[in-house]
Amino acid sequence: MVSHATYFLLALVLWVAGYLHTGRFVRPRWKQAGKLLFYLGVSALLIYWIGPYSLIFIIGHPLIGLIFHIRVCNQHGINWRSCQPREKYIALQEKWARGDFK
Repeated sequence: MVSHATYFLLALVLWVAGYLHTGRFVRPRWKQAGKLLFYLGVSALLIYWIGPYSLIFIIGHPLIGLIFHIRVCNQHGINWRSCQPREKYIALQEKWARGDFK
């Protein structure tokens, strides 16, 4: 049987992997800590309440984010792996932060 700590560690590893890919571009900087606390907090609660079924959220949430990231980057002519051109990627994030999703 897998322990709750293992599920939590998996959640942390997945979040760090996502951060290393695109999280460093998140603006403003305080959102990085907020996103980490929210994701790990929800993961911890789900692990406690529903045990192994929490993997649906722990794996599904980052997977949906990755699929969305790939799709949006491709639509806007941005390389989804490297987020290049960087200026275009950051401009797109700032545009979305203002609520302009066109």
